[in-house]
Amino acid sequence: MTRSSRFLLPFALIALASSLAVAVPRAAAVDPYPTSGVATLSSDHFQIHYSRDVAPCPTAAISQEQAGEVLGMAERAYALYSGWGYTAPGAPVDISVDDFSIDCFAHGAIPLGTPMPHGRWDAIITPVGSDEIHLGAATGLAYHVIAHEVFHVFEDAVAAGAQQWLTEGLAEWASVRANAAAGGLEQNPDRTMDCVGSECGDSEFDRNGYPGWMLFEYLAERFGDAKVKSVLDAAAANPGWTGTQALSSVVQPLGPALGKFFEDYTTARLTGSFTSTALAGVLPQTQASIVIGSSSGAVSPVTLAVNHLAVRYVDVAHGLDTDTGPCYSASLALKVALPPLVASTPYYYANTKGAVAQAFSVSGTTASLTVPWNTCGASPHAYVSLPNETNDVVPPALDGREFTVSGTVTVDKSKPAAASEAPAGVKVIGPVVQAPTTDPAPDLTLHAPELIRVSAKTRLLRFVVFSSGDGTLKATLGSTWLGSAGLHAGNNDVRFILPTQLLKTLRKTNTPDNVLMLTSYSPGGTQGASVTRRVAVQLVKKTTKPKRRR
Repeated sequence: MTRSSRFLLPFALIALASSLAVAVPRAAAVDPYPTSGVATLSSDHFQIHYSRDVAPCPTAAISQEQAGEVLGMAERAYALYSGWGYTAPGAPVDISVDDFSIDCFAHGAIPLGTPMPHGRWDAIITPVGSDEIHLGAATGLAYHVIAHEVFHVFEDAVAAGAQQWLTEGLAEWASVRANAAAGGLEQNPDRTMDCVGSECGDSEFDRNGYPGWMLFEYLAERFGDAKVKSVLDAAAANPGWTGTQALSSVVQPLGPALGKFFEDYTTARLTGSFTSTALAGVLPQTQASIVIGSSSGAVSPVTLAVNHLAVRYVDVAHGLDTDTGPCYSASLALKVALPPLVASTPYYYANTKGAVAQAFSVSGTTASLTVPWNTCGASPHAYVSLPNETNDVVPPALDGREFTVSGTVTVDKSKPAAASEAPAGVKVIGPVVQAPTTDPAPDLTLHAPELIRVSAKTRLLRFVVFSSGDGTLKATLGSTWLGSAGLHAGNNDVRFILPTQLLKTLRKTNTPDNVLMLTSYSPGGTQGASVTRRVAVQLVKKTTKPKRRR
């Protein structure tokens, strides 16, 4: 007997429903919110890609609100540069928030062969063609950084392949202007302006060519912001040009040749003559010091080698070999022996109230200048600039050219003097730091062997001392007073010419007369710790001519 088919249909429907229930997951099995993968936000001209908490870059994960802030800052810089007349990039630009320390990228990648910073940099822009902006999550999300990288995109739109010192200097200049805040200062002010690489300084700022922003700020303040854009346009119109050639093509029609323009820039740095809040009133770091004694006589010479498109500054200190005695009016005659083929003009800045830079008078390879002086140790230090303006626009660009600064001081002890008045204080940028109520002397680290040998021929005692701050170094050798040297924070090249009568006693290395004692003093006269070394004379070997054989 056969069963009716109406009993089989319900069983078939039940079996089908069971199979469908297995194939479709329940909603409860789906994660209610994703914790891994890359999220993306878009604005008019940018797309930002960033990692969620778990992957791919958990150490670079940011929130949607932070991503929106980055987009907003990028669009703000974009609108500003477009308003300045710079050519905008075409397609939307990708921004990736990454962790450089572990080479983890939310979007795209750094092309093979690109050196990775591993925590040293805060942002990277990929080579021309892709123009991806990669921001380090730890330090790269500030407006100054974002504005710098966005300007690189504008540069690549017109002058792809321009020299790095030019593009980095321009991008940093644009970023400082965009941020309306203080820009960074170089740690190596005597580097060449067109230098890029690890040999160009002690900081990533110097090594990457960022200090060029100050030169472009000087250009803008002197001739107008539009002339900065003209430099980039010149590089775009002449792909084979160096950055200095592009800059020269802009400044020379305005009057100065590139060398003279650079010299004017170094003079502005000498006096802090800028409207920029980052540079106004800021005096340069010095690479050598001259201490002018309280008695009439010759000034111990200082020699410095300067590379092309570089400048070195000399600190000139007043009467620091006097402790509490009276001081007098004087006249200081300075001379600079210029290297051959370097047609630069040194400048002098008294650094007193109302003072301006004074050019040396150049005749042949000698530059000279006579200025009023006093022997008061409390007078502010003066400065001398030694620019080497040679460059590749009018070759050759000359490196390692030595300038020697010397002079004579004439003291009039019939005219007592008072310390010169310093210029008005500069504006403080950044948070206020409470000044110490004490006047501590700087700490010293002497870079010299335990036994310093001095040539009997030159009598030159020379050493390098690292100082933790400004102040004075006072030196005695046995019971003989050698003099004083001004100290600035960092390494100081100190030199003394030993008296002739000391040479005989220095031939023995274990007498009290050969103990060199160096003591630090604060600018206000507080005595600090002393360091000692022993000094011995190094005799000059006599050479005898060989006898002729008969």
